[in-house]
Amino acid sequence: MPYRRLPTTDVARLNALHSSARMAGISDPDQLAYSVEHLHPLRNIVARLEGAKHLQNQARGNRIALNRSYQPKLLKTRLYLSHFIQVLNLAIQREEIPASARTFYGLDPTGSRLPELRTDRDVLDWGKRITEGEANRIKSGGIPVMMPNISRVRVWYDQFRDGYYSQITTIKSIRRADDQIAEVRREVDSLLARVWDEIEAHFRHLPEEEMHERCAEYGVVYVKRKGEKSDRHDW
Repeated sequence: MPYRRLPTTDVARLNALHSSARMAGISDPDQLAYSVEHLHPLRNIVARLEGAKHLQNQARGNRIALNRSYQPKLLKTRLYLSHFIQVLNLAIQREEIPASARTFYGLDPTGSRLPELRTDRDVLDWGKRITEGEANRIKSGGIPVMMPNISRVRVWYDQFRDGYYSQITTIKSIRRADDQIAEVRREVDSLLARVWDEIEAHFRHLPEEEMHERCAEYGVVYVKRKGEKSDRHDW
């Protein structure tokens, strides 16, 4: 025996809402299978669900587009920071720069090991230390590190940093959009359940198969149980 099932996708929810609202436009008020007091909420929540879905898609699209330009900046910044520190270490080995200069960058003055640059946050933190450290070291009378010089490193670091914080903003926008659409979905499912209860009650005097057909005109979804044959597509 088929059982009623609420829609499980936004497309299915919209189809169900549109079907219920459409029947109000082609039925006499006294023949409508649900209370007319549901008509405005049905139409209103269609607009809300479509709007929430649009915002969610827009936020996710922005994230994809932003990430496409962000990744090259991340890789380039990581490369420049690594090269800068390696050149600094070579200058220290040649005794052109004292080993104590590593403290300007937050590096261990007794070792030449490169810092971890695996995560985005690593790159953000070390980029700040390296660019500010080089500027402070030069102000104290130190000779600039060349090839790459800090200006070149800073160009890429600034672009990466802007992209990093834009990513955070975009992720927050996605979360807000997801929360909003989740709330609207709960309201849609609750409204559909109430409307469908009234529709089924309106046609309960009919034989089961005919009742299901009439209810389906209003968007009510019935699903065949496992093992039962069905000529309907499952939503």
